[in-house]
Amino acid sequence: MMTKLSVFCLVAGALMVSCAQQPVRFRTMSESELLAYNRDKPVMDQIYCEEGKVRTGSRIRRRECRTVQDWVEHNFRTQQIIQTMSVGRPFN
Repeated sequence: MMTKLSVFCLVAGALMVSCAQQPVRFRTMSESELLAYNRDKPVMDQIYCEEGKVRTGSRIRRRECRTVQDWVEHNFRTQQIIQTMSVGRPFN
């Protein structure tokens, strides 16, 4: 027979697991939801979403969401790759 303490612990544990926070899905948020989410965040931690290009044969738009810091790093890496690829090739 279970004691009251063990029953309490089981119930408390079940509540904590059920209340665990789900990951935030920024891609499905509206602009107003993103604004509300970003309100108290520092600029580099704010989420920015960009509509991607539609692939040929697909009508589904691709939306990519990242923190501003992630976008800065992504753009820096992309710029480095482009510069590396264009070394020795004039832009004529």
